[in-house]
Amino acid sequence: MAAQPEMRFVYRNGAGEVSERMLLNWAEIGHYIKGHCTTKGSVLTFRKDRVSEYLNGSDALLGTPRSSPPPRPVRGAPVDARPRIHFTGFASATRDAMQSQADAAGLQVMQTMANGITFLVCGPRAGALKIEKARAGGAFVVAQEHFTTLLETGELPDETVVELGVVA
Repeated sequence: MAAQPEMRFVYRNGAGEVSERMLLNWAEIGHYIKGHCTTKGSVLTFRKDRVSEYLNGSDALLGTPRSSPPPRPVRGAPVDARPRIHFTGFASATRDAMQSQADAAGLQVMQTMANGITFLVCGPRAGALKIEKARAGGAFVVAQEHFTTLLETGELPDETVVELGVVA
């Protein structure tokens, strides 16, 4: 079996810092590229919308090299035009409060994770398989501590690429 080619790209994080990254044993998962980052020496996940340039033809290795940034919530938008959000890994009281906040901010709250989920917000008991399924379905994964930022600004900090504690 032939070795998988390395993935090289220039990445701009949420703070505007630019760095060149090389991934080994990588996978394309929806809006993300996940692999062993030689810079950090660990498995990390990178948002494609933050890749400013692919190097050495790496873009040809991907099915969809470009990705749009996440949509912003719009207060007062018709329900069927709102980005969909689902919560996982939370106690019911916490989840209920966050769902109310999401609805008021202009997001469509989904009780089950179905196709078309835009955001998956992960609590302390979120399962790795559910996170990977959401990414594969095109969802943006949001850590609990960045939920308020999403509602207030529509931005997702880099730390939202949840790996059950590991972030890019």
